[in-house]
Amino acid sequence: MKNLVNFKVAVKTRECLVQAIYQMLFNNDSVAKVIDQFKDEHKTKKVDFKMFSMSLRSINRNKKKIESILTSLEIKNSSMELIDKSILFFAINEMLFGNLDKPVAIDESLRLSKKFSSPESYKFINVSLDKFFKTLS
Repeated sequence: MKNLVNFKVAVKTRECLVQAIYQMLFNNDSVAKVIDQFKDEHKTKKVDFKMFSMSLRSINRNKKKIESILTSLEIKNSSMELIDKSILFFAINEMLFGNLDKPVAIDESLRLSKKFSSPESYKFINVSLDKFFKTLS
């Protein structure tokens, strides 16, 4: 794994972001509620809440577009783990509306998948994001 020491805050922020996306999708919680909860629960951790809030709001604003992209990639929602869907939401949002370079967004999504999802899940994430990346070129 790459040395991420210099990017501790960004890495922790993205980890919290994927957890927040999961919570929003699972509980159908409002963005404001999730942001407030994460600020309260993670205030002692090194998290960039400005980046976190902007990304979460962007995902919420573009939820239908991201869902339609997943559908167009022929990814079946019924068979997809919710954590994988959360990671794909993060990655697609970053690739379309965020500040990360597309290859970095893919790489970060694979790292998140290896941390939060099943052992083989990163392959599914990689194939899905590769398909999406090719549609952008």
